[in-house]
Amino acid sequence: MNVECGCPTLRGQPLATIRKLDGRCRRGGAVLVEAAIIMSVLVMFVLGTIDLSLAVSRYNMLSAAARQGAREAIVHGQQAPPRRSAWGPSNYAGHVSDGSEIAQAIRPALVGVEPEDVSITMSWPDGSNAEQMRVQCTVATTHRLLLTSLFTDQELALSATSTMRIAH
Repeated sequence: MNVECGCPTLRGQPLATIRKLDGRCRRGGAVLVEAAIIMSVLVMFVLGTIDLSLAVSRYNMLSAAARQGAREAIVHGQQAPPRRSAWGPSNYAGHVSDGSEIAQAIRPALVGVEPEDVSITMSWPDGSNAEQMRVQCTVATTHRLLLTSLFTDQELALSATSTMRIAH
């Protein structure tokens, strides 16, 4: 006895064969749903990895900018004039876009970042800009995560600090 089945591969088969193999035909829809779930998780994982990589890259850039700022500051100490201007010992706080001498020293290290989004803090923890005293440069910005920006306006605060001793 032949029974009609909804599966094209089982049409015209005996009833016993259809009962054995009919589960395979009904499984096609479940495989499609499972594939959609797995693919969405995989895409989220890949996008999250890319997003984290961008944040780490931006942090690395901030770290290089803070190092560059500290390097410039160690040669702008108390004994720097007349060749260079002296920086400090009063603290400096500003943005890369403000056009100050400190901001201009740091700006080349910040490729691909809006200057008005990056803040700079330069301080002299020992209270002096004399030789062998410390100078500390902190560079900070925010990174908007791609995945969370779909749901919230939350941003990740990134900050890098470099401390060095003044050379002259």
